[in-house]
Amino acid sequence: MFKEHKIKNIACIGAGIIGHSWAILFAMKGYSVNIYDINEESIKSAFLRIKVALNLCAEKKLIEERDAEEAYNRVKVKLDISKAVSDADYVVESTLENYDVKKKIFREMDEAAPEEAILASSSSGLLMSIIQKVTEKPERCIVAHPFNPPHLIPLVEIVPGECTSETTVKQTVLLMKRLGKVPIVIRKEVSGYLANRLQRGIMQQANDIVNSGIANVEDVDRALSAGPGIRWAIYGKYLQDYFNAPSHLMRHQQRSGLVAKGYEEYGLLKGKSFEDMVRWRDSKLIDILRVLGHLPQSETKK
Repeated sequence: MFKEHKIKNIACIGAGIIGHSWAILFAMKGYSVNIYDINEESIKSAFLRIKVALNLCAEKKLIEERDAEEAYNRVKVKLDISKAVSDADYVVESTLENYDVKKKIFREMDEAAPEEAILASSSSGLLMSIIQKVTEKPERCIVAHPFNPPHLIPLVEIVPGECTSETTVKQTVLLMKRLGKVPIVIRKEVSGYLANRLQRGIMQQANDIVNSGIANVEDVDRALSAGPGIRWAIYGKYLQDYFNAPSHLMRHQQRSGLVAKGYEEYGLLKGKSFEDMVRWRDSKLIDILRVLGHLPQSETKK
């Protein structure tokens, strides 16, 4: 039976764009955080960015000013990786996207971290099955790929390697949920995982459009942010198909195999009519469009 491992202490290995943002999130949620980077200048820059980000979160009422100060004080510098991970329950590596670099770091983390500690990587596309081979305890190694900035964007892709235990997967998912994240477990390990593979297709088309003279860089970004991007904040490709052609959906499902099964298992659709879903969609769109300034904040008084 699965038993939750209590996680209190965090080690962030790498203080760059992703690493310092992880530190912000964990500190805001009350965890004690050790942060390490081989470059002391990166550590100094990280603490400046952490301070600025926490102040903004307080300004935007995500946290109280007092909580921002307390969160800042929870983050401690460690100049030795062994000391950084020595009391950690969860270690997250956010270093260069390079197998040799990550193997070296994981070997060091594996040697120094407590036996029950989870060793996670923020890798955006590398395979944990390759990285974990250098460790003595590969079952505790996993990818937890965030989206920048991790302290704000909810999605985290959970990607186990061949030797990753089910307990490690469950513990990581549970931790991400406690952080307020949206964890998605990737069912088949593949380079690029899920969301980056989707983004890659968009970028290929965007570059083709610009290089072909169809539109400039700014117009491509405006087209995405003022059109599909707004919808994507609420629902994805398959719900978009549902809204565009509900009367044809069943015929489409009968031809589609795994896609058909996916619609049948789609939790948001269960127990709701098409009219219910349209009302849900339009309500969310109005909220977002108001925030973006595309709609007035309230009905104009007559």
